[in-house]
Amino acid sequence: MANFLTMLRVLISPLFAFFMMRSKDRRTYRMVAFGLFGFGAATDWADGYVARHTRTISKFGITADPLADRLFIGTALVTLYSMRILPLPFMGTVLGRDVVMAAGYPLIGKMDRSKVAVHWTGKVATATLLVALGCLILSKPPHEGSRRGFEGYDFTSPLSWQTIGLWLFAVGMAWSLAASGVYVSRALEAVREGEEGEEGPAVAGS
Repeated sequence: MANFLTMLRVLISPLFAFFMMRSKDRRTYRMVAFGLFGFGAATDWADGYVARHTRTISKFGITADPLADRLFIGTALVTLYSMRILPLPFMGTVLGRDVVMAAGYPLIGKMDRSKVAVHWTGKVATATLLVALGCLILSKPPHEGSRRGFEGYDFTSPLSWQTIGLWLFAVGMAWSLAASGVYVSRALEAVREGEEGEEGPAVAGS
């Protein structure tokens, strides 16, 4: 069941992009996109909850779940950037971080699970980014943001969904970078311990 929810999040990603891209002049489409995004975000919590409480945590799930998260969030990032709702520096920072992190996921199954367990900073980052993206999805057109910088993005209107979303995104981005530092540190520690474990028997047999 947990793995089914993970794969469901993967399937929702292109559907979200489809409806969101067609929502410029159609509020109904935007609400459908928001609903799909909210459902996908809920599966991010539900698959972990189900896996823990049914004791069905698997190597596939450990690797697939974060990859599904990255695909889901990455799809939202690219879609919102293409619609000029999210600025390039924001998209590039989080997407670049996720690509680097995703490159290391195939090694997770070979490590001690305690070394690669989700850290609380990662949970805070993901939750904040999901809320921020939800706010940005609700931001009303016209969207006239720059393709390169921050010109044209609403950072100052207190009642604007885009303003709320952009500032929350900045906070989530900071937490995301902090979490990546924790994960890289853990991975390097696991690699060092693995190398020391391999060298031990060789020394003993010499």
